[in-house]
Amino acid sequence: MTNIEQDFIVMLRQLPIAITITWQNSRYHWQYAGGKDASSDLVEAVKQALQHLMACLAPDTSRATDNSRAHLTS
Repeated sequence: MTNIEQDFIVMLRQLPIAITITWQNSRYHWQYAGGKDASSDLVEAVKQALQHLMACLAPDTSRATDNSRAHLTS
C-alpha cells in the first residue's frame, strides 16, 4: 500500500461518521456503523462506502435533486 493510500485511509477514519478501510486477502474491505463490503480497488471501495453512507443518510435523493433543479431554472 502506498503512502497516499495510507493517508487517505487515515482521513476517512477521521470523518464525523468514520469509514474504516483495511487491506486483506488482496481486497480493500470498508465498513462504518451502517454497512460493510469489499473491492479489489481502493477508489471503488471508497465510492461504494460513500454511496452506501449517503443512501442511508438521504434515502430519497431523487426528490432533493429535482427540487434543486427547479430552483436553478426558475
